[in-house]
Amino acid sequence: MKTRTHSSFLILGIFLLGACMRAPITSIPSMINSIAKSIGVAPTSLGILTTLPLICFGLFSPLVPKISSRLGNEWTIALTALVLVIGSYLRIFNQSMLFVGTILVGIAITFINVLLPALITENMPTRIGAMTSLYILSMAIFSSIGAGISAPIAQAINWQFVIKILTFMALALFIFWLPNLRFNRRGTNETKEKSASPWLNKTAWLLLLYFGLSSFIFYTLVAWLPTIAINAGISANTASLLAGLFQLASVPPSFFIPVLAEKLNNRAPLVWGAGISTIIGLIGILIPIHSVIYYVILNIILGLATSATFSLLMTLISLKTRTSAETSSLSGMTQSLGYLIAAVGPVLTGSLQSSTNSWTSSLILMIVITIAFTILGSMGERQKFVFNEKK
Repeated sequence: MKTRTHSSFLILGIFLLGACMRAPITSIPSMINSIAKSIGVAPTSLGILTTLPLICFGLFSPLVPKISSRLGNEWTIALTALVLVIGSYLRIFNQSMLFVGTILVGIAITFINVLLPALITENMPTRIGAMTSLYILSMAIFSSIGAGISAPIAQAINWQFVIKILTFMALALFIFWLPNLRFNRRGTNETKEKSASPWLNKTAWLLLLYFGLSSFIFYTLVAWLPTIAINAGISANTASLLAGLFQLASVPPSFFIPVLAEKLNNRAPLVWGAGISTIIGLIGILIPIHSVIYYVILNIILGLATSATFSLLMTLISLKTRTSAETSSLSGMTQSLGYLIAAVGPVLTGSLQSSTNSWTSSLILMIVITIAFTILGSMGERQKFVFNEKK
């Protein structure tokens, strides 16, 4: 596929899209107590705020390729950015608008999740590794910043101010994306014809399960690592810092994994390396060592490993497809059921802990799931392209 003419603002747009992919969500959990106190509800009643976006990711991902094919990727992203601005700002008013806004934010980010790989394939097919690295790196940096500074700002000023900052980020994305609209191209009959359905494709299903099960592990760790650390005798403040370290550790793999994956013909070693590292981190939690330094090491290992898996998968979606339509179709499929599988993780592992009064069974389950997604990922890597080329 040849590189087509695009706006000089495209690379900046991709960077800003990455910045808005997770920060509007990851900034919320650390402010839950401030939000709950402000609107007069129990903090536990707001736990769904972190689950709603995942549900949106799962439910709306299959719709994205159809809409973008009619409107074109550039126009679809512009409208998505506008929805993100509106949804983000609505969250500051009251409890009802907090939930409505969160759903709109979830829907908007769903479109960004699915369309970014397709946008790169369409505009810069010879720079897939570098551009994927750019937006995943941006996502990791802004996600960790959002998670780390939202609570102090909320305490010093108020949580609404944090939301306004996030809304301004979305507004900046919308404004700087506008120059890309004149390069918009709607899907043609030819691209639609070449975009085979991934739902009947074995390799597509392997990638879906690789994404879904690895995301199950990632979101479970995000939800419960601080609690596990506290149960090991580590203070709540230190556990919060460890959570930030886990997010920060995701930055290096997001920088080099996409570039490395593009250069390699066989990425199975990357699949196995990330999977085995995750298993080592999970086994480490099972060992009853209650040292802060020990948990620092575990959070770094798990942060590096889970980020490497996600970065690799997002790169494979582009590398294993030939056209923007194929990329969008595969991206929508993997992220639909994939995120619904991920949403089960924190709930299932939390329920196991409650019923057994121990994290052992949950961690063993996570190790088994990690072994499974590593095997499935290596199987999905065997075929060079997901869709067979039509003659």
